[in-house]
Amino acid sequence: MFDYRRGMGRRVWKAVVAVAALAIAQGFCLAQADDHPFQGSWAYRQTCGQHHTAEIKLVQAGADVTGDWSDGTQASGSDGKLKGSVHDGKLFVRYCGSDEQAGYAVCPDYDANETDYFVRQGADLVWYQMTGKKGDNTFRKYVVLLASVNGKPVHGDSKCGS
Repeated sequence: MFDYRRGMGRRVWKAVVAVAALAIAQGFCLAQADDHPFQGSWAYRQTCGQHHTAEIKLVQAGADVTGDWSDGTQASGSDGKLKGSVHDGKLFVRYCGSDEQAGYAVCPDYDANETDYFVRQGADLVWYQMTGKKGDNTFRKYVVLLASVNGKPVHGDSKCGS
């Protein structure tokens, strides 16, 4: 019987084992991302104009998602919590705000209806907001959020128009 460890040399064998372990770990992480596509921290940062920023932190358990949100400019902003569920690849959410200035029910109460939804677009998270009257189900693309790793700022959007 051939002993792979002797035939390859110890360093090569250790490298093969390390690469195999890394491949298994990456496969596990990809499988988790497929099972929980909305889980994680997401952010948008504008580097001009009103310096609009938005941040969403999501925890996904099956089709149910909970999290925190903040959205604002250098002039004003709001924050609070959200909860929602995934239907047909879209995360529909209801909000509550940290105070009455947020424009939503004050936490721990939530708005009665889902007003926005999020969709994964490649590695990004796209935020759509309801426009018009509630119940019309008309949405507009609001911002594209990028994955935020360890709280590090995401690449800034410098397209502010004239």
